[in-house]
Amino acid sequence: MTRLLDRVAADLELRAVSQPGLLRLEGDNVERFPEAATAALSPTEAAEVRATWAAPDLSGNALVAAALGAPLLTRLEGRRTHAELHGLLDDESAFYSRYQPIVDLVSGAVIGHEALLRADLDGREITPDRLFGMAEATGRVHILDRIGRETAIRNAGGWLGSDLLFVNFVPTSIYRPELCLQSTERAADEAGISRSQLVFEVVESHRVDERGHLLAILDHYRSRGCRVALDDVGAGYSSLNLLASIKPDVVKIDRELVQGLPGDASTAVVRPSPRWHTTLAGP
Repeated sequence: MTRLLDRVAADLELRAVSQPGLLRLEGDNVERFPEAATAALSPTEAAEVRATWAAPDLSGNALVAAALGAPLLTRLEGRRTHAELHGLLDDESAFYSRYQPIVDLVSGAVIGHEALLRADLDGREITPDRLFGMAEATGRVHILDRIGRETAIRNAGGWLGSDLLFVNFVPTSIYRPELCLQSTERAADEAGISRSQLVFEVVESHRVDERGHLLAILDHYRSRGCRVALDDVGAGYSSLNLLASIKPDVVKIDRELVQGLPGDASTAVVRPSPRWHTTLAGP
């Protein structure tokens, strides 16, 4: 493993000084080493490596003590990544949406698009799981959720036409719908998207402890002419109870409910009912 770390250091043009159980690195690219080393090592190997930042004049027993008390390499890289992602929330221009088509199962026509939040960090695409993981760790989910809603709507304004736009949201990030959702409504007005085209999705796999609060949010959306969808039905908590409470306009069934079923059975599961338009959701 030491040879592999030496090779990573060499690729980054770092000066390496080795001693038993310790590798000291210096150079302009040293801040890139945790990420590069984490990528090069297996998870088991990375769990055996500790790393920290040290002053240039640290040496002897003090250096050894710093190394012994250092966090795991993966944790150091996680801290750096979270710090970078934290800065993204102050630069909303780094966020964008990718759009997944939603197809009518009978006609095969595209009837809508689900917006999937992404961010660009130094040319790397950051996915929602990492973004929301950072936001939850730093108590900024409400900021990221607002950015996600507004980005989804603004980026679709020029091409959506008359199709539906499905927008995910985190209920716990909205404390007063009439206030928190004003910027979302302004984004729709500026993008020229009708309220009737907006479908706000509740991800069923997120636990909703305050059912009354969730219903208040959905009532607000509906009062403004928007529609409501329940996503990942069957993947998380109390599917049927939540389904009955929300009475969504659209139900998106989790793929696990129909995978492996015979053709006729899977078709029956996702056949639209007179009340709900039903689509099949991916993982």
